[in-house]
Amino acid sequence: MTTSLIGILNMSQQSLANNQTALTVVSNNISNMNNTSYSKQTVKFNAIPAYDTYNWCSSIGSLQIGHGAEITGILRNREQWLDNYLREQNTAMGYYNQIGGMTNNIENLLNNELSSTGLQKQLSEFFSASQALTAEPTNNAYRIAFLQAAQGVANQLNSMSSTITAQRTQAVGDINDPDTFKDSTIKMTTDSLNEKLKQLAEVNGKIAQSCASGSASNDLLDQRDALLDELSEMIPLTTTTNENLTVNVYIGNQTVLKGGEQKLFFNAVQTDDDNNPVKIQLVDSEGNVKNDNINDTLTSGALKGLLDVGGTGSLSYKSVLNEIDKIAKAFAEQMNNIQTGIGADGVADSIPYCYANTDPKTLTQATEPLFIASDGGDFTAANIKINENILNNTDLLATARGDATLEGSSAIGNSANMALFNGLESLKIPDLNNGGTGQTLSEFIKTLVSDVGSKIESLNNSATAQSSIVQQATEKRAEKMGVNLNEELSDLIKFQRSYEASSRVFSIANQLLETLVNLV
Repeated sequence: MTTSLIGILNMSQQSLANNQTALTVVSNNISNMNNTSYSKQTVKFNAIPAYDTYNWCSSIGSLQIGHGAEITGILRNREQWLDNYLREQNTAMGYYNQIGGMTNNIENLLNNELSSTGLQKQLSEFFSASQALTAEPTNNAYRIAFLQAAQGVANQLNSMSSTITAQRTQAVGDINDPDTFKDSTIKMTTDSLNEKLKQLAEVNGKIAQSCASGSASNDLLDQRDALLDELSEMIPLTTTTNENLTVNVYIGNQTVLKGGEQKLFFNAVQTDDDNNPVKIQLVDSEGNVKNDNINDTLTSGALKGLLDVGGTGSLSYKSVLNEIDKIAKAFAEQMNNIQTGIGADGVADSIPYCYANTDPKTLTQATEPLFIASDGGDFTAANIKINENILNNTDLLATARGDATLEGSSAIGNSANMALFNGLESLKIPDLNNGGTGQTLSEFIKTLVSDVGSKIESLNNSATAQSSIVQQATEKRAEKMGVNLNEELSDLIKFQRSYEASSRVFSIANQLLETLVNLV
């Protein structure tokens, strides 16, 4: 009997300790209910193996008497498959989040600077000035207005090119200015990626130490999983879990991190190829290149978004800039052809003439181009520039046109060249093609805005759909790992009652033991 009472005391004392631990876990859960990276913890109870005792009260020789309960672990409410699924979706969402903001900048730029308040407006003002000069081809004030309107078109193209180039430089740097690369978004993103891998390696090391001394800290495991969530937004990663609960991280078929050791580091390198200005390398801790270019391995994630928008993708800064360059090139070349008398085949047709600012007016053959490329290369939106010789001397602007008989003062009032400038508004230019057919400047601009807008709308629709998938996956995981206040309050009452009952059992057993001692 004495042994049984002492056993009851021991079991009730163990139960008191168990319930106290359980109440502590409940308290910890409630304290972290607003911590999104925290995994709800649950106490795991197991029965202590029963022991044999002689049954002297009956014919049965022995009995198996329970020995109470013990806590065998504090478990996290976590499902690995939910983590893996969410991280896979996070990678796709990371791509859309990264590329979405930049492409929306492109759309806003085109809507603002190609619309009726931007380039379209400048072209409209130019053709209005051209019409006015047609009526009075010798009017110097009208010639100045014509040249200023032409300069306005060039300035607008310069501004657009500068804005897009600046945005691209911010994303991936400028290959002609290496100093811009160190502050580029892609360089900082790569550095952040390495820093998170470093943190993960450190957490892995702490987990290994924790496991070696008993069981892994749930808080460390939560830190590990939070870092993996963040990494999954940046790159498509594969992970495996070791026996000591540390994780290995792979990109493609290469091991980036193994337990507490970071094997490889991501290195963003500026190239000399403007179409592919950045490549991502994998290097070891000593800087030795283990994979010179993993761009193709990065199929999704924020890093992939930066590579796409900074390269030559269909919604890249470069692709849009190429289209704007087409406008600049077509406008400048057509204007110069009209100004200097070169036909569409590159051969001079009739002769353009300028009105000399003399009295009486005289005609001289035009030789100065209206536009020049500031860097001496092919015309682009960046280098298109009005010829300052003509800007400073309007007598060099060709407004008349004809053959050699127009020379002198015999054809004052001729505005045939202005008719060609005016016709540029409706001219279908072969270089501005749409499926092989030429377009007018206005048509090409509208097509460009529509095409880019359509692609961005499709991208945004995909991003919205992906966001819904991520939200559903997040909510599903939160149901499993998140703290439910109602459940915690229920557990609080349950363990409180259990604690009180164990205390009562301990008190009664203690009283019975005192009675037994007094009897002796």
